[in-house]
Amino acid sequence: MDNFNKFAQEANEYLNELAADLGHPEDQGQTYILLRAVLHTLRDRIHISESLHIMSQLPLFLKGVFAEHWEYREQPLQFETLEEFKKAVEEDQARHGERQFDWKQPTDELVKMVLTSLGTRYLTEGQLEHIATQMPKEVQSVFPVNANKSR
Repeated sequence: MDNFNKFAQEANEYLNELAADLGHPEDQGQTYILLRAVLHTLRDRIHISESLHIMSQLPLFLKGVFAEHWEYREQPLQFETLEEFKKAVEEDQARHGERQFDWKQPTDELVKMVLTSLGTRYLTEGQLEHIATQMPKEVQSVFPVNANKSR
C-alpha cells in the first residue's frame, strides 16, 4: 500500500507542477486530460518499439496513462500536418470529457509545453529528438528540440 500511495503522491505532484507550468494551477483535471491526449496522440503516431522505449523512461503513474486504451497497430497512424496533429489531440481531449477547454493558448503551444515538461522531468533530449524525427516537419515544431540535428 505504501508504494501505491507513493505513486499517487508523485502523480499529484507532477500534475500540480504541470498545471502551474501551463499557467493554470487550479485546473489539474484539464491538465490531466491534456497530458493524456498528448501522450496518446504521440503513442499512436510512433512505432510500438518506440512507444515501449518511452514507457520504460516514465514513472509508473505515467506508464498507466500512456498505455490506457492502447490498441495494437502494425503501422502507426499518419499525420501530415500540424493541424491534423492538433485535431487528434483535441479529439482525444473531447473523447475523455473535455468540452469546455477555455484556455487561451493555442493547442500547439500547449502540446509543446507538455513535451517540454516531460523532457525536463522524464524523457531525455535524445529521446525527444528521436520521436520528433518520426513526425512530419510541421509537427516537429512542437518538440522542444532540434529534430534536424539528429538526421
